[in-house]
Amino acid sequence: MARIAVGGFQHETNTFAPLKATWAMFEEVDGWPGFSRGRELFPAIEGVHLPITGAVEALRELGHEIVPLSWCAATPSAHITEDAFERIAAVLLEDIASAGHLDGIYLDLHGAAVCEHLEDGEGELLRRIRAQVGDSIPISVSLDLHANVTEEMMALADVLDAFRTYPHVDMGDTGARAARHLDALLRGEGPFHKAMRKT
Repeated sequence: MARIAVGGFQHETNTFAPLKATWAMFEEVDGWPGFSRGRELFPAIEGVHLPITGAVEALRELGHEIVPLSWCAATPSAHITEDAFERIAAVLLEDIASAGHLDGIYLDLHGAAVCEHLEDGEGELLRRIRAQVGDSIPISVSLDLHANVTEEMMALADVLDAFRTYPHVDMGDTGARAARHLDALLRGEGPFHKAMRKT
């Protein structure tokens, strides 16, 4: 049994849209749970069609101890405000730091987050997490199929699993797949290889 932290944030940025994603938008309940942290995360996502829900279910079935971090989402809009991103990142980093020993991390991300001050929101978040936990802890990430996967995201995550359907009927399945890939890494299965091609 491994000790695995789970968390993330979701935002699909359209830089041409008129309204920016503020912190208040990530706190709102709008077809998905509002900002949830720690013990409140599991009841908030239970039964909701989300990647993190599928990941948690799969990790439980695999017998792992799950450490809840935080999760939030906002309606697609223009850039995430600097204030909102920095709050989201700070909470995740704080919770990882206080989680104690971790064997792995699962993150539910969109992959197309653009911030007022950053073009690659997910890449920056992964960079900060890697700087905190080091290279030995595997990080598995689920993504939307509309993700703009960057070289930094590829370099910093051990697993990137994206939706395969549109409409996205496989959100939970994708989270579960990312969780199973993380489990396989922890068990030493493989070999695993990463590859990326821009089209």
